[in-house]
Amino acid sequence: MKKLLLLGLAIVLFTSCQEKGPERWTESSPEIDIAKTLIKDYEDGNWADWIGHYADTAKVHHNSIESISPQQMQDALKSDITNYGSYGFSHEEDDVFYEQTINSNGNKWVNFWGVWEGTMKNTDKKFVIPVHISLKFVNNLIVEEWAYYNRSAIDAALKEMAMAKEAAEVE
Repeated sequence: MKKLLLLGLAIVLFTSCQEKGPERWTESSPEIDIAKTLIKDYEDGNWADWIGHYADTAKVHHNSIESISPQQMQDALKSDITNYGSYGFSHEEDDVFYEQTINSNGNKWVNFWGVWEGTMKNTDKKFVIPVHISLKFVNNLIVEEWAYYNRSAIDAALKEMAMAKEAAEVE
């Protein structure tokens, strides 16, 4: 019995002294703070700071396997928002979530889930779209971004507006 108790104590002592690795999952980190600032810079149209969150060689994927540069993404976003009187992400507690994971290769990824809302200038039509973004960080810079969202309703509305404009010009 005494040996069993000593063995149990030795096992507890041995396991408690082992070095722990990094937290593999968290809801607060410097990288999450950068992701929050990235979203805020987008909403505020603060493009000089927005692009500063990316490494020069970052690869950005939005609804595509093919990547583009952060500058190309910025140009696309700036062009797209000209269609809206208002746009941004909902800040309701249940509409936004950030987490950071460290995978088995040691890569830091910040995941964002949010609800984007925008109202078209010409039609006052409101769009509400769930968005997921995963950001890979190295040295506090985004080196890779994957984003997924369904733009089909927006694209259809833009096409309809273009067709109406074209028809008006023909008359």
